[in-house]
Amino acid sequence: MSLELLARLSQRSQGPSAASRRELIEQFCRALGWRDAQGRLRLSSASVALRRLEKQGKVQLPAMAPRTKGVRPRGLFDDGQPLPVLPKVATQGRGIGGLKLRLIQDEEDPGHRIWNRLIVREHPLGRRPLVGAQLRYLVECEQGIVGAFGFGPAAYHLECRDRWIGWANRARQQNLDKVIGLSRFLIRSGLRVPNLASQCYGLVLGQVAQDWHQRYGVKPVLVETYVDRARHPGRSLAAANWRRLGQSKGRGRDDRQRHKSQSPKDVWVYELDGKARSQLQACAVEILAPRSVFAPALQEDWVEEEMGGVELGDERLNQRVRQMLGARWERPQNSFYRSFEGAGSAKGAYQLVENPRCEINLASMLAAHELQSARRMAAETVVLLAQDTTALSYNTLHQTEGLGNIGEEHSRGLFLHSLQAFRLDGIPLGTAWAEVWARPPETDTAKRNEQSVDEKESGRWIRALQAASQRAGQMPQTQVLVCGDRESDMYELYDQLQGAPGNLHVLVRGQHDRCLSDGTRLVGSLRAAPLGGTMKVEAPRRPGRRARSASLELRWMEVEMKPPAVALKKSWPPLKVYAVLAREVGAPAEAQPIDWLLLSSWPVKTLKMARRVVRWYALRWGIEVWHKVLKVVCGVERRQMKSAQALERALALDMIVASRVLLLSRLGKEHPDLPAELFYSPEELEVLEVKKKATGKYAQSRKLTVWQANILVAMLVGFWGRTGDGHPGPQILAEGVRVLRVLVWFARQLKGSLGQRRRRGAPT
Repeated sequence: MSLELLARLSQRSQGPSAASRRELIEQFCRALGWRDAQGRLRLSSASVALRRLEKQGKVQLPAMAPRTKGVRPRGLFDDGQPLPVLPKVATQGRGIGGLKLRLIQDEEDPGHRIWNRLIVREHPLGRRPLVGAQLRYLVECEQGIVGAFGFGPAAYHLECRDRWIGWANRARQQNLDKVIGLSRFLIRSGLRVPNLASQCYGLVLGQVAQDWHQRYGVKPVLVETYVDRARHPGRSLAAANWRRLGQSKGRGRDDRQRHKSQSPKDVWVYELDGKARSQLQACAVEILAPRSVFAPALQEDWVEEEMGGVELGDERLNQRVRQMLGARWERPQNSFYRSFEGAGSAKGAYQLVENPRCEINLASMLAAHELQSARRMAAETVVLLAQDTTALSYNTLHQTEGLGNIGEEHSRGLFLHSLQAFRLDGIPLGTAWAEVWARPPETDTAKRNEQSVDEKESGRWIRALQAASQRAGQMPQTQVLVCGDRESDMYELYDQLQGAPGNLHVLVRGQHDRCLSDGTRLVGSLRAAPLGGTMKVEAPRRPGRRARSASLELRWMEVEMKPPAVALKKSWPPLKVYAVLAREVGAPAEAQPIDWLLLSSWPVKTLKMARRVVRWYALRWGIEVWHKVLKVVCGVERRQMKSAQALERALALDMIVASRVLLLSRLGKEHPDLPAELFYSPEELEVLEVKKKATGKYAQSRKLTVWQANILVAMLVGFWGRTGDGHPGPQILAEGVRVLRVLVWFARQLKGSLGQRRRRGAPT
């Protein structure tokens, strides 16, 4: 917006021939081209924008005319004339014959005053006005007027609706005008006709999209409405195929102070278009430039490359967080304080994690890393995003503020839920999304089925899927598979895919024996399906269980699941998914046999695809390994800080370090012949070359590979000198990296000392 335009408006508001406020608003709209789809000036929106600019001191306009005392507040006008005669219709049968809609054109339309009379006198909202764009209908039959409808704009923010649509901020701003609100519906008192409400809904929902488009130039795809359950249970909406999403928060349209000024209402929506959610999610996105995990580093220090775009609101803070990440990488197993060189650096690090700035949070500190992770994902044909939750225990921090319950016996701490990206060979690509929260002291689960997913802790699975959906839109060439364990088996998760990009899929281990549309049960149908084939898998060693080879029988089929028979989801439509049953045969007596029920949106029609789905789900274990690296190697549960916010900020750094440690560990095992310079700096390689010469190990190699470098790093802590060659695990690698960085520091000091002696001419 031009400051010159605002200055010109301020100048025109001065002097004896000053323009009126309305004239200036019109000039403002014309200068900016601020018009609606029909080409009319958006005077109301412009007036709101100019009032905000006035408060900021950027423009000066004539004062608004004061409201005269004693004047009745704005509302619907009732002319006092008698209501139309109540039609006499038959109360038997399945509806009223000859029912039709009458669209009210404008205020001069004779039906306008009749509509006002009906709503003011018989509707619970009385004379409260309709705001913004609107359509009004009278419902008529041969005997007279039966009822009325009123439509207006949708709510700006509505959490359960926005979560169900899968709206990001940009998509909501661009597509909000495609959602309209059913703000008034009235069936005249005294009429008791079965199915009349459903019949009226059918009429108006088939016509309102075209009428709205004709009047305002925008074709809506979704209608929302609110129902006070104390007055109406919403049975007619369910009968008309509306869908209940949850409850509003009790805040009015113009409430900016977050006060609960109204009672919460049930939120219902109706899709005017079968692909409503896809259209509402559509927005212009930036396609990511792929960058393979095997690509050569662009900068000598991986920290600068990984955190190059971090934005914390101040360049000094940006530089500080990069230094902190470098320090944590050099000493991943040290305490937070001992990660930094000297008390000054440690003090600066604590000042950042305790900074009152709201811009410093888990999301902003991970944003640059998540972007680089997404670029690595974009370089793959298929990428797996494993999502899971882990509890971070801080039981000993009795004075730390902001912690919550994490389990039984009053355990205190935080929960971390994240999306970890993996190649199909198990190579980690980084964190794609994460959130941390503290559970409230008391959680009421008595009315759990009445709550929408955004009101429950399990909403994290949906938020993670929606974050993956937004990333999938930025990499159309990559198939993104979101994988979760039994806890993620939620009907809402499969429902979210109805509006997601075509390259987003889910793979979930089933927990519930769901009802199918044909009247059978999911597990029973799969067990009755013909045997499709077998496959061999290697079950890894676990605590108390030896590694073994397992033979699995595979059965699969496409199924249509019915929604759960609970209050909130009874009105939802059935969904189709592909189900795979993998059951172990001939398991040892002491072992628990593998029995996986896998549900996926990825088409499974052949034995080859069924085997792939089983192998893909096995990759989900990578996030459990990442959790172990985070806790054991990085020691996130050993932090001692004053607040949960400080713990969360420190956690962001350790999450990036854990991904790096796990990456080096997996690369050495899966791709041992990769050149080491892809992941080790020149200074680190110089130290490792010295170690190679001292031990005589890999003397025949001109250039070190990743596998060789990992072993030399492990030898720095004396481990591999005793046990021989192998693949060092994350913990040994992390300890070796710490020693390696210390040696690099000594090498720098030695080079600096020798350089000074040479410049002085002293013998070296």
